[in-house]
Amino acid sequence: MIHSKYLWNIEEAAEDKASQLAEQLKISLPLAKLLWKRKITTQGQFDKFFHPEKYESYDPFLFAEMDLAVARIKQAIERNEQILVYGDYDADGVTSIAVLMKTLRHLGADADFYIPNRFTEGYGPNIAAFDMAKNQGTDLIITVDNGIAALEVMAHAKEIGLDVIVTDHHEPREIMPEAVAVIHPKHPKSAYPFDELAGVGVAYKLSHALLGEEPKELLDLVAVGTVADLVSLTDENRLLVQLGLRQLRESANLGLAVLAKKASLKLEEATEETIGFGLAPRLNAVGRLGPADPAADLLLTEDPEEALFLAEEIDDANKERKQIVVDTTKLAMEAIEAKDTLGNVLVVYGEGWNTGILGIVASKLVGTYSRPAIVLGIDPVTGIAKGSGRSVDAFHLYQALDKHRDLMMAFGGHPMAAGLTLPAENLTELEAKLQEEASYLSEEDFRPALKIEEKIKLADVSVAFIAQLEKLAPFGMDNPKPIFLLENMHLKGTKRIGADKTHLKTMLATEENDATLDSIGFGVGDLVDKISPTAAVDVVGELSINEWNNVKKPQLRMMDIHISHWQLFDVRNKSEWARILQEQTESRVFVCFEERTIGTLGEQNYILVNEKADFVADFQTEELVFADMPTNIELVETIVRETKPERIFVHFDAAEGNQIPAIPDRLAFAELYSLIKKFQPFPIEKYTPRLMQKFGWNKEQIDFMSKVFFDLEFAKMDSGQIIINEVVEKRNLDESLVYQQKVEEITTRKKLLYSNYTELHSWMKSMMETSIYPNAEELENGN
Repeated sequence: MIHSKYLWNIEEAAEDKASQLAEQLKISLPLAKLLWKRKITTQGQFDKFFHPEKYESYDPFLFAEMDLAVARIKQAIERNEQILVYGDYDADGVTSIAVLMKTLRHLGADADFYIPNRFTEGYGPNIAAFDMAKNQGTDLIITVDNGIAALEVMAHAKEIGLDVIVTDHHEPREIMPEAVAVIHPKHPKSAYPFDELAGVGVAYKLSHALLGEEPKELLDLVAVGTVADLVSLTDENRLLVQLGLRQLRESANLGLAVLAKKASLKLEEATEETIGFGLAPRLNAVGRLGPADPAADLLLTEDPEEALFLAEEIDDANKERKQIVVDTTKLAMEAIEAKDTLGNVLVVYGEGWNTGILGIVASKLVGTYSRPAIVLGIDPVTGIAKGSGRSVDAFHLYQALDKHRDLMMAFGGHPMAAGLTLPAENLTELEAKLQEEASYLSEEDFRPALKIEEKIKLADVSVAFIAQLEKLAPFGMDNPKPIFLLENMHLKGTKRIGADKTHLKTMLATEENDATLDSIGFGVGDLVDKISPTAAVDVVGELSINEWNNVKKPQLRMMDIHISHWQLFDVRNKSEWARILQEQTESRVFVCFEERTIGTLGEQNYILVNEKADFVADFQTEELVFADMPTNIELVETIVRETKPERIFVHFDAAEGNQIPAIPDRLAFAELYSLIKKFQPFPIEKYTPRLMQKFGWNKEQIDFMSKVFFDLEFAKMDSGQIIINEVVEKRNLDESLVYQQKVEEITTRKKLLYSNYTELHSWMKSMMETSIYPNAEELENGN
């Protein structure tokens, strides 16, 4: 048995409606189910989803106040006024700057940009920066990816005679800021049909309005910012990213191209993952460590040498960022482990921790501990703690913090993430309050969820089907990459791979072996030793096409597995036994029948069972290991029936060269009896070497035959010498208890050491599926 790491949420499509859609669109049923869930149910929606080149983006003048914004910017250009583009320090922010700055320069504007410092100014507009801009001669500020919530700063700008145009996509307040124009997809007076644009998407719409046509050469920048900001990849965002990825592959921005080369990314094969895991983290890195200007400069430069210099600076910053994340995560985990209890919410903090990377650290802690996590850095000079939080689906982080806003100087966020600032002296109280807020959470709430698209049959998986799936890309928010469930798979050739052997490679097969599928699992190499040869495994993962030597084959990236039944593991060889002894697992108990075995187990949990009557099932365990040889089969059967473990490991001392001795035949008994009778009193110890030499017996066999004679009262021992009893009743050897025990011991050893895996599994199965207690029918029959 293996419990899945994730909660599997399967939302199955209505079979009848999916079938109708498949027929209508002339597509396969599995693809029709995926489209039905994405609300693509007409030919028009299908064409728009898969053929973006046929469609134009929405009219930018559907935005409220777009006409006012365009008029003021054109006026500023005509008057040669100074324009300042006020941005943000993340990837969405710097791409927004690049899009608008390129547009303004194309129009001949006198324009520059400004990015507030994350550490000294924080997010969004601030009065000091606006005052500085005014004093330096700025006539018009255009915010990109920020400004919608800065009501006080905008009021101040009006007081000092500084015109501002706000472009943003973050959640607006009930009141719009005082500005020349507010360009926002959720503006209460807006007629714009899509309200999920990223900041760079809004900047692009402003550029479109200023130019009178779409600046499609800038779509690669739009794609980068949109994917990086994790907005919904539906409707217009999907269109922008689809076309932007095409631009990225065919004619990328110089700075992006040089950065991609530095990062060993192939832009000619660019996907949303190239952005999400390659370009975006690097563009974000500089702003996490200091000023974000180099990222914007990289996207604006047209000088290859400058681009290379900036790309190297940014790539180095990303490497530094990664190391800081590793170091800080280690410190945070040490702080968590040092606590007496884990708690339902993790709150950790430290002096001098880089606040620019704490959101990443919090995400890693949630991934490790499956609990909401808040990580803060304390400024030792000011005593102010600033940090980020990440949550799990069952805990609304923003609402929990909002109830205790009196403890904080500032905070913001949404159900799954938050940023907060507070006096360090309030940290202990805030943690206690959050623990109270999270007291309702159960262990089930701490399990991360995995949304599974469909159960799929192995026979339906093909290169052609996966090629259809890939057309659903770009994947992201509201258009997740499909995850499929394959049930009752049998794994073949499962092995560890990778330099550190942390990955898994296997082949999935049906029970009938009429279909197979290659599978690889990253970071799950430990599962190799947890899946038995006969296991029926439920597997979830993502499908892709693997191409090698011009041969294309389907492949599954394994994400999670579940085995619902007990498993048997054969560890009767030295290497496997050595591995088992090295593992430290609290849920594992070693069963020993001989006291000498205990000393070989180290710190492992064990029980010692001497006789059948000694064993009482007063414990429960997930894993049971039979370490050495029992005296009889019934001992093993009783233990298995009573404990019903999830996993059984059998060793039976096999690695110690456990030989099975032969029982002397009746002729041997007769020869020894005759010699004793002839030369009695018979000094057995004295003659043992000569008996061994003459008859080929070993000492154990001689001792055994002697004990049988004593047990049957054929002879007795007197002062080390054997004497035949005068009156001997004729008896068979198998009447001797000593003889019976030896036969049973040998039978036990043969069964436990020489049975193959299939035979052992069948035997164990009969015990796992029966109870040691009689059922009602057996009681009625008197059994």
